[in-house]
Amino acid sequence: MKVVKKDGRLQEFDINKIKTSIMRASDDLNEPLNTSDIDNIAHSIEDKIKKYNRYSMEALEIHQIVVEELKNNGFQHIAKAYDEGTK
Repeated sequence: MKVVKKDGRLQEFDINKIKTSIMRASDDLNEPLNTSDIDNIAHSIEDKIKKYNRYSMEALEIHQIVVEELKNNGFQHIAKAYDEGTK
């Protein structure tokens, strides 16, 4: 699947970029997530994105899914830091 970046460029979807962003947001709060938590959240995000079954998706849509999944997994503080840090 392709990601439509804010500037209109297309980029291949890479779950590792999301994992890195989540890790940085949690580290910035001094609430580091363990690898298992990050992998589980990333898996949920990837599953949700695949269910859309689309050729491309806006970066903002993916951003919203990440925030939602962090909140659904009980990481509201990290969701807020991620949301504010990646806009």
